[in-house]
Amino acid sequence: MPIKSSLLALLAEQPGSASQLQQRFLALTEEVWPLNIGQVTQTLARLERDELIEAAGQITGPTGRTAETYRLTDAGHAAVEDWWADPVLRPKSERDELVIKVSLAAARHDVDLIALLDRQRRATLRELRGLHRASRDLGATRTAERLQLERRIFDLEAEARWLDRVEALAHPTTDQEA
Repeated sequence: MPIKSSLLALLAEQPGSASQLQQRFLALTEEVWPLNIGQVTQTLARLERDELIEAAGQITGPTGRTAETYRLTDAGHAAVEDWWADPVLRPKSERDELVIKVSLAAARHDVDLIALLDRQRRATLRELRGLHRASRDLGATRTAERLQLERRIFDLEAEARWLDRVEALAHPTTDQEA
């Protein structure tokens, strides 16, 4: 969904070919997230099938090759407006490997849950320290790199708090295990 919506948002600014859209995406996101041309062309094909974009003519690139350009349809414009207006929420069904691992470990007697939590906490804090060091080299501006780094820092801080909370929770009783 984010690539589909991102391409629609780029096309809302101006029509473009797959290569132009890829280059604009990478430039605007400072190449924080890779985007290969195959992913762009497949997404454009789906957007065209779904009548969110349409062909806008061909251009000839610097190598002499022609490429199709695309523009938004009315439905595409509406989809972009909806994307800007709708908040982004993480799916409730997202499988979180750490939650699964801790849940399974908590139910086993042969796994030292506290040691597992301590190892995870150390790894989380080590990554946090590295990100804080990296953040000192970035300006306090809303660049894609800074936004991604800040998001990761806040996620890791929340993870560390969650690990503390899990450790503080009571062990399941025999009645709960039955």
